[in-house]
Amino acid sequence: MKADSLALVERHAKIMNAMYDRMNNIHKRPLHEGQVQLAKDYFNRGMRVIMSQWGRSAGKTESGLFIACVAAMLNDNFIIYIITPERKQGREIYCASKRLPNYPPPEYVKDFNMTESRLNFNNGSFICVDGCENYNSHRGLKPNLVIYDEFQHHNREFHLEVMAPNLLAKQSSLIIYGTPPKARSAYYVEFWELLQKQIKEEEYPTRAYYEFKTEINPTIDKNELNRTRKDLIESDNEVIWYREYEGKLAFGGEDIVFPKWNPKNHCRSHKVLMSYLDHDKHKLKWFTICDPGTSSCFAVLFAVYNPYTQQIFILDEIYEKDRARTDTRQIWERIKKKEEELYPNAPPKTWRRIYDEAAAWFQREVQANYKICLTPTQKFQSNEENDISRIKMLMANSGSLNVSDRCYWLRWELEAFITDEAGHYPDKHNHLIDCFKYLMNGSSWRLIEKGEADIMQGEVQIAPQVTDVKIEDWADNVVENSLWVNSNDIYSEYYN
Repeated sequence: MKADSLALVERHAKIMNAMYDRMNNIHKRPLHEGQVQLAKDYFNRGMRVIMSQWGRSAGKTESGLFIACVAAMLNDNFIIYIITPERKQGREIYCASKRLPNYPPPEYVKDFNMTESRLNFNNGSFICVDGCENYNSHRGLKPNLVIYDEFQHHNREFHLEVMAPNLLAKQSSLIIYGTPPKARSAYYVEFWELLQKQIKEEEYPTRAYYEFKTEINPTIDKNELNRTRKDLIESDNEVIWYREYEGKLAFGGEDIVFPKWNPKNHCRSHKVLMSYLDHDKHKLKWFTICDPGTSSCFAVLFAVYNPYTQQIFILDEIYEKDRARTDTRQIWERIKKKEEELYPNAPPKTWRRIYDEAAAWFQREVQANYKICLTPTQKFQSNEENDISRIKMLMANSGSLNVSDRCYWLRWELEAFITDEAGHYPDKHNHLIDCFKYLMNGSSWRLIEKGEADIMQGEVQIAPQVTDVKIEDWADNVVENSLWVNSNDIYSEYYN
């Protein structure tokens, strides 16, 4: 047993020395500190889910190649998949460029199959590059390691319905690389938010998340990078700098419909927002705005309009996507409960309830069952461009829009509302935005000009950065831990 262990250590040490020699003397691209950190997390700490957010040209592809090739050489019969948004894209990045077949020491490589985009090793391991559009071809696979590259363009169904179940059998690891997405609606953001929650609550100690700027790559021309930063900021494209070069989640750009939306300026805690309204409740106008839907989403917005100050307060929302809970009875009970919470014992007719007349069934059922009449939006008499413009003016007028932190999905829709290549408004993810438009028309809000503009420019969400990452010789730990598995990690809970 001792002799077998010694032979294994010698074999692993030989592999690592060969890998280092090829990286330093052939590729002449040793790992930088960010790449070292990810390799440590996988090989030494046994992390099961590692997500990293990168600025452009920071070295994410190189990092994935190193981890994949070393894992394949250290472990016999190891199955590794590198998944890009499309197979053609993956073939160009890894195969046609020869980056994958040329990366590991050739003495450990059996052959490379360009047709299958598969690199085979002498020990029975292989690395295969594929795209996440190939749903059915990945069902039932049992990989040991999966790497998502360009995750900002991956789709939700592939991960949740296909690859996530595949990872359970062998307690496999998932390593994710990507540049932050432009659209708030990308599945990337949903995954990112869930992972942040898990890490914060310390429910899953085998999860990790990092952000790496473009400047972390030592081969980048720092002077040119600084010029790029200066040009983008001076041309009011600061959000592009943060997203593409700082590796920060920053929604916006020239295609964003609501460029003046700024959570720092417009969002308040619910308790603080309600304190603004306590003294003058009876003087304000209270609205319940409904956008009924049974097949996609039933959205409701609860808001207050102050006609004396021309302020809009958006207090709460319903955003129901479960079809089993979108019938009139269940929705109306939730509406009544929220109205009572927001304005206890409100006088009769305090709430003005508006609905989208395209869903006439909702009005009929409410009237028949609850003897309550709803007001139609009369949306066909308005123009979408004008409606959007009024919301923009509201956002730009400092202090006029105040949104409760309860309104997660309204914020989500505002940040995801981006025009397409033809400049058209999106026809999805707009249920609460429609409610917002109906609110603006129903309240007859008008702009009050201010003497001095004090609007703060859009700020960017900045997640905690990696600090104190030291480069050191960690090959011994890789050898010791390369075959280690944490049997106590319950990976399946991540997908429940």
